[in-house]
Amino acid sequence: MAIGIVCATKTEVTPFVERLDHARVARHALVDVYEGVFAGVDVVLACCGVGKTNAAMVSQMLIDRYGVDTLVNAGTAGGMDPSLELFDIVVSTTCSHHDVDAFMVLVDSYPYYPSGVFAADEALVSAARAAAARATSPVKFGAMVSGEQFIDDTQRAGIMERHHPFAVDMESAALAQTCFANGVRFVSVRGITDTAEHDGFGNYEINNDRASRAACDFTALLIETIA
Repeated sequence: MAIGIVCATKTEVTPFVERLDHARVARHALVDVYEGVFAGVDVVLACCGVGKTNAAMVSQMLIDRYGVDTLVNAGTAGGMDPSLELFDIVVSTTCSHHDVDAFMVLVDSYPYYPSGVFAADEALVSAARAAAARATSPVKFGAMVSGEQFIDDTQRAGIMERHHPFAVDMESAALAQTCFANGVRFVSVRGITDTAEHDGFGNYEINNDRASRAACDFTALLIETIA
């Protein structure tokens, strides 16, 4: 098993770099890629940058250059489901794009994806459920959606009506789609920085570091479980 971990921002990746043993780093396509030992397991770690294009580019690079066959996306997200509290962990069961007409762009156009909804790997989700029993943060499981914007109250209702997601971010769906196309196992782990009750970019800025570290902690439990 070759495990890759992808984070979107420097804040999200920093807790992983701090815990990475025997690290060595190479630079490809403007991106630093770390190889080392995390949670007792050899991993490849990269900070892809914000947005779906960066996420797809870096995930494909890890698959092609490093032979990654299992990819974990770790970082932060906005909470959409009313049950979520700040700093909860959400593990993806599915990922989709909230800013794309999935039928027109994915299903009815080459290369003809069977769906615009990309399921997380069942074995990884099962391992995450087992790891949740040891987690210090509440862990929830549900749908994630991604788009190229930070979501506030003006957009929240429409996304909920169309997708009913637990969390929203800017990368997970692109990572999930890339992994699906390559036959690579995928799951996303996100710490919640803002909710309907704690809305706005200001809350994201305040809570980003703590939520990133919570996601890192749970990813360590997950990797220990699947190793």
